[in-house]
Amino acid sequence: MEHLNSFIVDLALILVTAGVVTILFKKINQPVVLGYIVAGFLISPNFLWLPTVTDIADIDVWADIGIIFLMFALGLEFSFHNIAKVGGSAIITAVVVMSAMIMIGFGVGQLLGWGRMDSIFLGGMISMSSTMIILKAYDELKLKNEEFARLTLGVLVIEDIVGIFMMIILTALSVSKEVSGLQLVSEIGMLLLVLIVILCIGIYIVPTLLRKASNFLSDEILMIASLGFCFLMVVISTQAGFSEALGAFLAGSILAGTSKGERIEKLVEPLKDLFGAVFFVSVGMLIEPNMLISYIGPILLITVVTIIGQMTFSCIGVLASGQPFERAVRVGFSMVQVGEFSFIIASLGTSLGVTGDFLYPIVVCVSVITTFTTPIFIKSGEKAAKKLYFMIPNKVRAFFQNYTSERQTETATDSDWVRYLKKYFVKLLIGTALLLGFYSFGIKYIYTYLSEIMINQNAINITTFTVIVLAMVPVINMICTKKSILFNKLWLKSRANILPLLSLRAIAIAISSLFIILSLEALFPIPLEISVLLALAVVAFSMKSGFAKGRSAYLQMTFLANFNQKILNHAKAKREGENTIWVDEVLFVCKFKLTKIYKRKQIKDFIASRIFGVMFIDIVHSDGSQVLLPRAEDKVAEDDILYAMGTKEQLEAYMVYIDKVDYTEIEDRTLVTLKKYISLQESKGIKPDDMLLCAAIPIEQGSDFARKPIAESGFVERYEGIIVGVERNLLPIASPSRDFILLENDILWVLGAQNMLDTLIKNGLLEE
Repeated sequence: MEHLNSFIVDLALILVTAGVVTILFKKINQPVVLGYIVAGFLISPNFLWLPTVTDIADIDVWADIGIIFLMFALGLEFSFHNIAKVGGSAIITAVVVMSAMIMIGFGVGQLLGWGRMDSIFLGGMISMSSTMIILKAYDELKLKNEEFARLTLGVLVIEDIVGIFMMIILTALSVSKEVSGLQLVSEIGMLLLVLIVILCIGIYIVPTLLRKASNFLSDEILMIASLGFCFLMVVISTQAGFSEALGAFLAGSILAGTSKGERIEKLVEPLKDLFGAVFFVSVGMLIEPNMLISYIGPILLITVVTIIGQMTFSCIGVLASGQPFERAVRVGFSMVQVGEFSFIIASLGTSLGVTGDFLYPIVVCVSVITTFTTPIFIKSGEKAAKKLYFMIPNKVRAFFQNYTSERQTETATDSDWVRYLKKYFVKLLIGTALLLGFYSFGIKYIYTYLSEIMINQNAINITTFTVIVLAMVPVINMICTKKSILFNKLWLKSRANILPLLSLRAIAIAISSLFIILSLEALFPIPLEISVLLALAVVAFSMKSGFAKGRSAYLQMTFLANFNQKILNHAKAKREGENTIWVDEVLFVCKFKLTKIYKRKQIKDFIASRIFGVMFIDIVHSDGSQVLLPRAEDKVAEDDILYAMGTKEQLEAYMVYIDKVDYTEIEDRTLVTLKKYISLQESKGIKPDDMLLCAAIPIEQGSDFARKPIAESGFVERYEGIIVGVERNLLPIASPSRDFILLENDILWVLGAQNMLDTLIKNGLLEE
């Protein structure tokens, strides 16, 4: 008889045992994940009454693949948009829970008489709950789409990310026995920047490739490509110092935002179930009855401390973030176990030789016990929340009713400074990470490559520097440009805002200059003073150049389109179902009246409107005559009515400016949508030929508009209309700037009178 490979025999034993046990668990209404763990114990060397798995090493490899698939699937279900929704609450909760549990774990270890490093590692291990166990339990109980479940999963993702940095700290403690603050901050900062670079490049490239290859993506090809990307991200993440699990999660999150996300999720689900089962079976194999008996006291103590501590501090963290009381309790009742990440931390302590041999098996036993209790707590969370709510004093209950995330959000959105700083620091952080990535890649790889194919050292240095700068220019433009509606609005609101705004801009310029200086210093033997001057010249070029502005806008639009691909698809489908267009939702019209003229006798004299992105679309003179889409040279007089169009944010900012001048007053502060303004023209007795109309023009291959900035497209001159918006890869861009570069496959939304439409039809740009 032919000899069968032991791995195949082991796999048959695993799947048959897991199948039988999980059927029994399903019959007694217990989560399947518990059945997998019990099955693992039954076929482990620790249970002698059944056949035993012979090659544990191969099973460990399968278990690692199981973690990858489970985290990949989690990323597919929980995109960055969902993380953003619970971001603040998730971060606050994770920080509260992990900080408290690390201190409690250290205290318990000291109480048990363990060494300092054992106690520190114990704190790290019980500070993190299990993403996979909770996700599996939510799946079984059909709770995944509940608000508290989304928040819980957000907290768990933050915990997994923080766990990476915790491992860096624990490694530093283990090796040096003390932490060098500056070195530690430097390492964590570098890892964070590397993480941002990986994400940005992934979001920029992957959805674009999927969109271009859309016609060739059968289910088979899509699954293979997706899994290939998943394992590529695993490799990249481990090379960058992150865990395999985080790499898989990032891959899933990037793909989740694409139009193929839901399809990929369905294709991957069977593989996730198979490899996930092997992972949980491998956890069950680690249960040692002898260890359980020997350390029953510490195991029970740590189990109780973990359940009570996680439950209490998770609830406190969620409440501190402003979430409702019931949601906080249900999150607390979900996070009552030791996570699989704890096994990694335990392995780290063992490999570094700083923890005792007893710690790993103890944590496994605690994990198994808390895994059994988790579904019970999750099921009872809703009832417990209601009972606890009526047990607390009335004053405390009233406080919880008022102190919610919704109330916080309303308060926050009232502040232009909050919105500006949020956008500023997001751009600055992403920009800094990308500049660091371009600098490091250029010096480490491009320079090395050119050194192998070129002889002249000066040519190598100049070429390397040129490549680095060309990559950096659009990013520098993104983080240093002051052309922002919120920036201008804050500038006008108060003189006290001017210095902080200039300071923030100076910080962005300084950071950009620093990376240029570092590149110069690494490649050329020139004095620092010269490097600073050259760096400032590059930054000035990046801020002023039309090429830099256009390239920066293109990269940002592509990134946003890719990041929001799934949302944009759903929004477009919804609009088509309701027979509306996005222009109806984002463009508004406001009415102004000129009270004094002074020297402002032409539209071009109202230059402030350009700063805010506002366009004048109609002038009604005091004698009743009308000028549609006025040009810069068109005359204005006192008592003329001007109609300005822009986004809500642009018009509100422009109104702040109008309130500060004495030659214009706001006739009506009510903003009406462009659609409503167009529909009201007929009621005003305006002739059909003089009415403003909106139309969409697709830019096809070979179009005269393609690859040109709006200012050079000639649309205004040839068609006597204006471009009010551009749709690129489903992403709507309202009131694009004059520097915005038009591309093939864009859709132009234009505004003009009947003669514009007639000319467009005559030239074949519109159908009759």
